[in-house]
Amino acid sequence: MPRPPAPHDVISPVHVLAVVRGLIEEARDPLHADRYRYLKSLFGADLHEAAALHCGLVEQSDGDLRATSAGADLYERHLRWLPNMPANYWHEKPNPHLPEAVAEIERLYDQAADTTTP
Repeated sequence: MPRPPAPHDVISPVHVLAVVRGLIEEARDPLHADRYRYLKSLFGADLHEAAALHCGLVEQSDGDLRATSAGADLYERHLRWLPNMPANYWHEKPNPHLPEAVAEIERLYDQAADTTTP
């Protein structure tokens, strides 16, 4: 079976980061946070959520998504330091956390693909 395309081959890994960040912030403050606050993608949420699941950063729970401990760790190390604007604009302000987080998403996706393909 062919390996699934990596998010960096098909969609922007920055939007996968946006899904993780939005889920964590929504869980912490459900009255004021929106899980799609940072996700302004023409591709919608499904592909990005699927990539976050594939990377092990989110999981299904009671028919919904929630961040895993790996997702929470990524948030604490990198995502919380990104600008409070849609992910499409995170690259406009130099921030060392963005390239490191993108590299981590790409590595996690590739590792997960290596373990799921024969």
